[in-house]
Amino acid sequence: METTLNKSTRSLQFYVIAKKWFSDLQFYKIETAFFHSLVEDHFIHLTGAKYATDLRQVNNDLLRLDKDIEETEGLLGDQIKHVELMAEDFIPEDTGSLTITQVQLEYRIAGLLREYRQLKAELFKLVGRVMRETWAGEQS
Repeated sequence: METTLNKSTRSLQFYVIAKKWFSDLQFYKIETAFFHSLVEDHFIHLTGAKYATDLRQVNNDLLRLDKDIEETEGLLGDQIKHVELMAEDFIPEDTGSLTITQVQLEYRIAGLLREYRQLKAELFKLVGRVMRETWAGEQS
């Protein structure tokens, strides 16, 4: 439900940032679904003993990232709802508590971005290695 905010500029700023982060999380969810499909599409090649440790690490990292995205999405949803309730005058405006939560969310989002970038690099490196070795084997 979209709400017209009629409270302080600070609350509006928190709302806009939280909505942007929520959109970013949707992108990460699409990307991680793609990452899962990459692992599944190349699973037969990745099951070899020389890839087992890397595959296990990537799978663990993917699952952790999925969990972190879901948890952060819930916290962001709570923050957005809180601001909406303040805007509709259902609860009094409390930018102090919003600020604390917003800072915590900012750290979480930064951590997710770092985690996402690292996982993407690891996964692409692993899949690239498998593809090069597979292609080289087919050329022999």
